[in-house]
Amino acid sequence: MNLSALEELNLDSCSISDTAITYLADNNVVPNLISLDLSDTNVTDLGLSKMTKFTKLKRLSVFFCNITDASLRSISKLSELEVLNLDSRDITDDGLVHLRQLSNLRSLDIFSGRITDSGCAIIASITSLESLELCGGAVGDFGCALLSELENLRHLNLSQNDSITNRGAAALAILTNLRSLNLSYTRVNASGVRFFSGLRHLQSLTLFGCQDIANDDHYVDTLVNTLPSLRCVRSQRSSDFEGMIVNCDEDDEEFDSIIQDYLEHARSCDSADKMILQE
Repeated sequence: MNLSALEELNLDSCSISDTAITYLADNNVVPNLISLDLSDTNVTDLGLSKMTKFTKLKRLSVFFCNITDASLRSISKLSELEVLNLDSRDITDDGLVHLRQLSNLRSLDIFSGRITDSGCAIIASITSLESLELCGGAVGDFGCALLSELENLRHLNLSQNDSITNRGAAALAILTNLRSLNLSYTRVNASGVRFFSGLRHLQSLTLFGCQDIANDDHYVDTLVNTLPSLRCVRSQRSSDFEGMIVNCDEDDEEFDSIIQDYLEHARSCDSADKMILQE
């Protein structure tokens, strides 16, 4: 079998194991594969060791797979890789070392990995990154300072790192190209919001579970007055559109894209928001 025309393969939640990946790789079934989604499958490090055969791969998702740092060694051989989604408690700082070889990596998503400030030092060396999610780890204020070196970042999600405080928020304020920032369930509070006044391109700010913020309307007014691009502030889960700030002068196509991205995020987080219209 040869599926040379196939460029995208989505096996999310399928009952497949290392055997299937081994077959595809060893028999050169999909030689032109660009995108592969193995989320929530039974693939392990053994299957990921075959990834080197997919030389044209640009997007790879291995959420909820049984992988460890050993898989990152294999993934590092994918020189064309641009987007990588991981989710495993067995991904640590040690494994991140291998990712420094991915010079084209634009988007990295690691949820529930055991990533600390030491790991942030490694990630900071991947200067091509435009989107980064490090959720549910052990990143602190020093890690934020290290990540602030990623001047190309446009989207940053550090939610569920409860060692991040207002000092970390201040460190991130240097990332002036940010379009979206998520610091939910950290120790950033309403006083830390003042550090974001220089984020002139910021469109979306999410601060669920942060102390004092859900009950402090003043910080929203401050953000609206200082951030010209801001479209959405999320700090509590109440109604379907809590925190949406809409500028009616925006181009319809751009506005539709922003709303669509927001709704997808809201559904995934089981969140809800309230829409505020600006004249």
